[in-house]
Amino acid sequence: MKPGDEPVLRLIADVCLEGPGDLEERALRSGVSAEDLAVLAQAPERLALYRRLVRNNLLGVTSKMMPRTRACLNDVGRGAFDESFDAFLAEAAPRTHYLRDVPAEFLAWAGPRWTANATLPRFAADLAAYELLHFQIAAAPPLVNAEAVADLALDRQLVFCPACRLVRYAHKVHLLPEAVEDRSEPAAGDVALFVYRDPENDVRCLELSRLAAAIAARLLEGDALGVAVAAACRDEGTAMGSDVLASTARMLADWGKRGILLGARKVSAGSP
Repeated sequence: MKPGDEPVLRLIADVCLEGPGDLEERALRSGVSAEDLAVLAQAPERLALYRRLVRNNLLGVTSKMMPRTRACLNDVGRGAFDESFDAFLAEAAPRTHYLRDVPAEFLAWAGPRWTANATLPRFAADLAAYELLHFQIAAAPPLVNAEAVADLALDRQLVFCPACRLVRYAHKVHLLPEAVEDRSEPAAGDVALFVYRDPENDVRCLELSRLAAAIAARLLEGDALGVAVAAACRDEGTAMGSDVLASTARMLADWGKRGILLGARKVSAGSP
């Protein structure tokens, strides 16, 4: 980029991201010189081509990661997804340098607006988040250099596969059919899901109980196993008896078989 190109680039960004508008007005706002404006005005079709390419690329990757959400909102909401995306580009615009991160920025902006709009499906933001997470887990880099792990112990932190997330939704969107044309509505109700990629590289999810989700959250935050179970029981008002310890042991064993749980961190020689 040569010195003095910044105003031209700002103008091109405005043309690509904002709605239709007067080129001269935008040039003045962007600080473009009269000479540069004259050059751009001689080939307006070039700016229109840039606009189509940029917008199609941004909407394309977002649609790929949220296909059911887009189909549902454009159908039931009469084009609400595409209208929201146009508004996002005009009012916020992507801040990331990476195309793959645009859908997450869009959802962070549009999700609360969809939820607040009584004319749109109440589950739209949850479905979009679930679809996006599914793609992110599928695309996460494989585990190459795993840390050395030890057997589980109450005083040790646990080691999880990086391609896993604990998420909470207000609708059971994970039970919806996967067909893009399906218009089923999920049951409402708080749900906690452990979404992970198995050894065969398939994305799967486990629906957790309130206590299991509380334990998982603390383990993922780095609490030692014993601390996590005790704190989760306290938070959920559950006595930490033999039944809880037995069910937790079964849950951890299941996570190990699924490749979610790798083991426990070894305690260094100098650790208490």
